[in-house]
Amino acid sequence: MKKVAAAFVLMAGVGLLAGCQESAEDKMQDARESMSDAVDSMKDAAHDVAEATEQKAREMTGNEQTAGEVLQEKVEAAGEQVQEAYDATKENVQEAYDATKENVQQAYDTSAEYVEEKADAVQEAATDSKDEMEKAMEE
Repeated sequence: MKKVAAAFVLMAGVGLLAGCQESAEDKMQDARESMSDAVDSMKDAAHDVAEATEQKAREMTGNEQTAGEVLQEKVEAAGEQVQEAYDATKENVQEAYDATKENVQQAYDTSAEYVEEKADAVQEAATDSKDEMEKAMEE
C-alpha cells in the first residue's frame, strides 16, 4: 500500500509540474488522467495484495500446495515427459536398426542368389561351349 500511495503522490506531483506549462483545459485533462492512472494503480495493488493474502491463507490452512510443492510437481512431470521421449526414441532407434538389419540380410540373400544364378549360367555356358568345341573338332 505504501508503494501505491507513493506512486499516487509522485503522479500527482508530476501532474502539477507539467501543469505549469500548459493551458487550463490541458491541466484539467492531465489531472483527470493522473487521477485515473492512480486509481488503476491502487486497484491493481489491492488485487495483488488480495491474491497474496489468499495464497498465504491457503498455504497455512493446508488447502493448497505451497509454491515449492507446485514446482516439485512440475519438475516431476517434466522428468516423466523426458523419460517418455527417451523411451520412444529408444524404441524408434531399435525398430530402425531391426529394419535395417533385415534389409541388409535380404539384400545379401538376393545378391547371393543372383551370384549363384550367374555362376550356374556361366558354368552352363562353359559346358555348352566345350561341347560345341568338341563337336567341331570331331567333324
